[in-house]
Amino acid sequence: MAMIEKKNYTLRHIILIICIVVILFPLVWLISTSIRRDNAAFSPKLFSNRLTVNNYKDLILQTPNVPELINELNSLSSYIGEYSGLSTSEAQNKATKFLTSLEEYFAETQNNFEDLENSYDEIFTIYETQYKDQFYNDINKIRNEDYQTFQEELTTILSLSQSMGINVDTTQLQTLLGEYFTQRKEIITNLENSSLNKDSEYYIETVNTILQIPLKTSAWKVRTYRRWVKEEPEAGRFEESILSLSERWDSIETEIENIQNSIQIQSNELYGESISQVSQLEAELNDINSQISQITSQQALLEGQNSEIYNSLSALFDIFIVEKERLYAAYNILSGQDLTNVEGKTPLFGEDKSFYDNVQKFSQILPLALEDLNSIEMFIENGFVETLELFTEVYQFLNDNFTKIYAIKDSTSILPSYQAAKSSTLKLSENIDELLPLTSQYSSNTQQLAQYSAQLNTLREQKNEIQNTLTQIKQENEEILSNLEKIQNLPFLLVYMESANQEITNNFESVNYASFMSSNYYPYFTPDRDRYVLMNWYNNLLESKQRFDQGREKLTVIQNQMEENLNIFNTNLSEYLTLNQGGNVTTIEPLSEIETLYNTQYGKASADIARASRIVSDLSNYTDYSELKSKLRSIDKDLYLLQEDWSAKVRKPFMRWLLNSIIVAGITSVLTVLITSVAAYPFSRMRFVGRKQGLFFLMIIQMFPGVMFMIAIYGILKFMGDYFGVFGLDSLDGLIFAYMGGIAYNMWLFKGYYDTIPDSLEESAMIDGATRFQTFWRIVLPLSLPIIAVVMILTFMNIFNEFVMARIVLQSEANYTYAVGLQTFSTGPYETEWGLFTAASLLGAVPMIILFLSLQKWIIGGLTQGSVKG
Repeated sequence: MAMIEKKNYTLRHIILIICIVVILFPLVWLISTSIRRDNAAFSPKLFSNRLTVNNYKDLILQTPNVPELINELNSLSSYIGEYSGLSTSEAQNKATKFLTSLEEYFAETQNNFEDLENSYDEIFTIYETQYKDQFYNDINKIRNEDYQTFQEELTTILSLSQSMGINVDTTQLQTLLGEYFTQRKEIITNLENSSLNKDSEYYIETVNTILQIPLKTSAWKVRTYRRWVKEEPEAGRFEESILSLSERWDSIETEIENIQNSIQIQSNELYGESISQVSQLEAELNDINSQISQITSQQALLEGQNSEIYNSLSALFDIFIVEKERLYAAYNILSGQDLTNVEGKTPLFGEDKSFYDNVQKFSQILPLALEDLNSIEMFIENGFVETLELFTEVYQFLNDNFTKIYAIKDSTSILPSYQAAKSSTLKLSENIDELLPLTSQYSSNTQQLAQYSAQLNTLREQKNEIQNTLTQIKQENEEILSNLEKIQNLPFLLVYMESANQEITNNFESVNYASFMSSNYYPYFTPDRDRYVLMNWYNNLLESKQRFDQGREKLTVIQNQMEENLNIFNTNLSEYLTLNQGGNVTTIEPLSEIETLYNTQYGKASADIARASRIVSDLSNYTDYSELKSKLRSIDKDLYLLQEDWSAKVRKPFMRWLLNSIIVAGITSVLTVLITSVAAYPFSRMRFVGRKQGLFFLMIIQMFPGVMFMIAIYGILKFMGDYFGVFGLDSLDGLIFAYMGGIAYNMWLFKGYYDTIPDSLEESAMIDGATRFQTFWRIVLPLSLPIIAVVMILTFMNIFNEFVMARIVLQSEANYTYAVGLQTFSTGPYETEWGLFTAASLLGAVPMIILFLSLQKWIIGGLTQGSVKG
């Protein structure tokens, strides 16, 4: 009997799972982001414990909160926007409703404050009475784990030092550490048992100073102790013991230094060649890096100077260019004159004398400036050198022949050229004195930069050579050097280990232990980021309560001042409303003060409340006790709702956009079905001249994307709106008109489906006396419900999600469709409102889902039956 071989579909299943994940992930991301409170669309955590449906409420219900009600009162009192047509009595009724809503928000805020205060008190009480001992058991469990880790590390390093022949004596250090921690514990106990105020900032700073490692008391004595002892004289009896503890720590640091020196001496004796080579090369490398840094700084300074000089030379160059053509034309005429037998004459005064003096000056300056710039590529490329060469040639000629030219300057053949040369020279003389200092400085800087560049190349070659040598030595001696470094840090490990050997009994010790272990004091111990969260738990809870109290105090002040101004506004409501009736715009002082108060003060209160909320949220993530977790999340939720009542929001008419899309897509779908179902029938059932050409033409039209017709459509809509008042820009009827141009594809669908319906059905009906239209309406169309459903849903989906055409046609926000409106949730690369964006995306899918579910029974048949004939 043949055995049935079981096939292995593992690969197929893996591919299927991957496909499902790829398809479902975007949907899961949309859902999770839409219900997040933190707007963190790309958080490492796909699902957050800070959930809310407020994004959906803000899109659908849009209940105005405190700042929105204030804005509404401002608009109402000025009769602007939707309130422009109200009478005084209507405006007064509206204002009364807004004021009532504000009073309700204020009362709700005070209730929230009281509830939050009670919640904080409850969680502190629960912690103290039920969970404190469990917390410290968990904290000391972490500490004991650290101690075991440090013991194992110590054993490893001591074994390593013995194998390398290095003797490390830590007996004295361990003794000093034991005495230090014993004395520290005694001081802390005495402080706890004293009658000192435990809530005093000086007491708290003193305890934290004592628990810090390394211990530094100089700042404490100056800043804290002197003020503390004035406030509480009893504190004076602790000065001596605290300073004694500080001296004991100094002894520990001295012993650490002695141990490290001993290790260094033994290392040099055993492995001196490798260590000294590395030290020497590292010193050389640091020296070269220092030189490179200095030269680079000087180089940047000179380049900055050259940049400024270049700008100044460019300005001069522009002046030279203006005079270049005229001066060169004059030079060509003057140089063509026969001056052999002319007797020279020197000008004595006036413009001619100034011209003569400047020619002599130019003939001296220009060759020197040309020499400075002649070898600089930049000035050769931009034509400055060529211009200087021309000017040098001109003024050298003028200098050599000026007296002769001057003697015959009045002759008609050279007078215009002489005057042109003189005019150009006098204009250039205003700036010529700047030329030589600039070119000289630029040339000097360029030469210095070349030297710096050569030096940098040499230094970098040396640096690369030293780095390669150093890397090679380190690689050859990597294990030895690494082990020596570990042994060198052994004393710091002992401090860690002794610290981890001390039981933690209070919040001060817990917080300072976590801080010390995360300080990198012993560089080979790097705890996980969340390892000591529990040790800071209570301290963070205290911080959250403190930030809440600060935010509450600030917000209460804001609310009280708002209430005072609103009472003034309410008292004089009819006068204020009458004042602005009829188009007058007068500032209403109480509302103006409220707006200023909110804009300047609320941000500070909000920051405190948001920080308090963030802290309790993080604490709930690291709390294993369900009762505490529940309380923390309740506080977090209440703080969030408090912010929601007071935080300014930008409202968008999303439901209007959604309705616009439904109207446009619905009407377009119905019209498309009506037109294409009728238009396709003759192409399927009738034979007429141009039928094939018509079908071909429809196919050709479908090949061109709609974006090609944008300009034409825009022009047509503008014309119709301007002259007929319908189907214009920024209107839904105009957008529907634009969408009706894409019906060719649907005609092909209908035509293909009609071809599958037997002609005999219509022929039988016509034999019974039915007309062509009756056979179409009563036989063909009912049988075509599947393709009608397909065309309806495909058209609806395409139009509902279309963006480009709608963005061009629609201009006012109120007329936006869903797709265009969705874009407004993203105002910049870092300003996208992801919560609202994703919530809006999901809400926008609802109409299409409803339509799809309503017509799904016809969709499959409609898509397949029109694809083949027979």
